Amino acid sequence: MSMTVFIQKYAGLLLLGSLIVHPKIVMAAEASDTNIEHVINTGETIIAGTLSLPQESLTDSLVIMLSGSGPQDRDETLDGFKVFHHIAKHLASQGIASFRFDDRGIGGSTGNFGQSTLRDHTDDVAHILNYFSSHKEHMYKHFILLGHSQGGIVAANVAVEREEIEKVILMAAPSVPLIDIVLYQVRQEYTQLNISKALVEKGVSAHHRLMWAIENNSNTEGALENFNTTVLSVLTASPLHQHQSKPDLKKLADAQTREFEIVYALPSLTSFLYHDPAKNIKDFNEPVLGLFGGKDLQVTIDQNKDTMEKALLTAGVNYHFSTFEHANHYFQHAESGLRKEYPTLDKQFIDGFLNTISSWIVHNEVRQTNR
Repeated sequence: MSMTVFIQKYAGLLLLGSLIVHPKIVMAAEASDTNIEHVINTGETIIAGTLSLPQESLTDSLVIMLSGSGPQDRDETLDGFKVFHHIAKHLASQGIASFRFDDRGIGGSTGNFGQSTLRDHTDDVAHILNYFSSHKEHMYKHFILLGHSQGGIVAANVAVEREEIEKVILMAAPSVPLIDIVLYQVRQEYTQLNISKALVEKGVSAHHRLMWAIENNSNTEGALENFNTTVLSVLTASPLHQHQSKPDLKKLADAQTREFEIVYALPSLTSFLYHDPAKNIKDFNEPVLGLFGGKDLQVTIDQNKDTMEKALLTAGVNYHFSTFEHANHYFQHAESGLRKEYPTLDKQFIDGFLNTISSWIVHNEVRQTNR
């Protein structure tokens, strides 16, 4: 995601503290014979989600979907595009069962997303595995993890801890520490402001210094002062802000400083920042399907694919990569891949994406490569 979306997702919701808004979840076919609501009580939180069942199963495994960064509903809805709903519907049509769930503090799930850590997210998936491993009516012994974006980091964490994981699907998932992803996005965001390369890099360093200071509780005050001064310099130099007065720019810089001070201190982010997914991937015992979008500007091929492949080669597992040249981070057909384009795109996946997933699950190979 861009840094703008970063703020919208984390600060926009979590500045409310524990008063996170619970959106209404609209079920496609709630309590029908193919979509069944499940509520899992972990003893600490409630995990609410939807089990989508095929009319006739072609595999005895259950696909569990893990959403990307920020608090997400069970469908991983983005600008009206219900990402996981469409995947679940397709999988059911191909004889594959799946479960998708609301993040902590969203929809029917309880808890505080902002205060949750990578360990918490991993434990949530463990509770889901335990639940469906022993459920009387819907029991599964084998599971497939499908992690989108940051959800892929959680999937990798779970996969090395649980023997019942049969396969892993990494959908635009990072293979480098999230700090590298965030700094890349900062650099992209500042580059779009039409400022000098030197100032772009100064801005990137200010973000890096602030994250490090907060993580290590070291000279945070100095890092915040540097951040504020640098952001003001960036805003002042950008042609996009040339019509704003100096007092207005100072207010904007102060606001951004406060927002990032909060965001960069949230456990839901900090617990991921310096975690290296490749270390988990190196320990995989499961086959892996890696999916990348050629126009993904959030988790780019250049930054992630080679590192992921090196880790998979070290693991010695079977793996397959599918790259969709014209797909964005959500695997929609895109022109630019920029965040501002998302609302204008068709609410559907690029051709071949869904069949790539289902054919790999059922047949252990990709039988359709139309992209």
